[in-house]
Amino acid sequence: MASCFLTRPVMIKSKLSPDQHITGISYGFAGMPPASPTNIAACYRNDLLTTYQGVPVILLSSTTLGSAQKYAKTGCKDTCGNVRIPFPFGIGANCSVNEWYNIDCKSSTPYLSSLHQLEVLGVGLENRTVTVKMQKFSNCSQKTKSVDLGSSPFLYSISHNTFVYEGYCGNAVMMDNNGSVLTGCSTTCINDTTTTGIIDTSNCFGINCCQTKIPQYLKSYSMKLTRLERQMSGDGACGSAYLLDKESDPEGSHLLSQSTRDGTSYIPTSLQWILSYHDHEQVSCSGRWISDVMDLGNGTLITSGICYTYGLSTMEGNPYLIDGYGT
Repeated sequence: MASCFLTRPVMIKSKLSPDQHITGISYGFAGMPPASPTNIAACYRNDLLTTYQGVPVILLSSTTLGSAQKYAKTGCKDTCGNVRIPFPFGIGANCSVNEWYNIDCKSSTPYLSSLHQLEVLGVGLENRTVTVKMQKFSNCSQKTKSVDLGSSPFLYSISHNTFVYEGYCGNAVMMDNNGSVLTGCSTTCINDTTTTGIIDTSNCFGINCCQTKIPQYLKSYSMKLTRLERQMSGDGACGSAYLLDKESDPEGSHLLSQSTRDGTSYIPTSLQWILSYHDHEQVSCSGRWISDVMDLGNGTLITSGICYTYGLSTMEGNPYLIDGYGT
């Protein structure tokens, strides 16, 4: 397929359709010569990808820019309840890139059907994340394992999660599968045992709550919680620890964790989703593919494909569909 490169949006008049103006949206590299009606008119081809000096760009007509954006494959739903489900995820048969990305929509609530039926709270296209509900860890002095992401194309995100421990006079550590400590933090033993059940990560610095970064992408991990002063009055509870999605608590706003009838508490956790080279065959990238290499910290590197659309990131739509920015 031919392509054209524009360093800035321009309006040209197509020789093929004289009554229609064409808007060029660039996604290439800085430093290229500026595009003009003269040097791109010959590249126009059916409002799709065309060429200019061998570098790809998307050309969208003015009517295309005004049309509805597309998030799901043709014939597939793009929402479940209040949650948008964009491709490569999909609701129903033949709507996702593979079975790992299948979404079950039950009573207007989305679930990852191939991953322990985890409830989905949101999907991010630009950051390639899916936010799910995860259970808090609260077993005192016992090693407790996380949900194992195993052979799935998902990782616990290093950049979109923060490790949080909330509890009075205790500590929590995160360990890898070999029992090596990855990170942890402790809270002070001041005479204040008041807990609210509300997380404020802008004020989580050691009094009833502490937080820290996680050092790497993870497929699984374990937690161990310990109370530092068992002789003090109280029920001996060790608090709780978890990975908290940073975007779920913007600018230090309060986040109320959700609990079920049996008292189990859940919080939002961010998973990084991965597209393999094989998946590229099932995805019509509206830009160009680039690679992102993620380190699991044990010598294992995982490569994921990213559909790169520089210049279109501010537009609504789905780069993982060739017609995701309007049809």
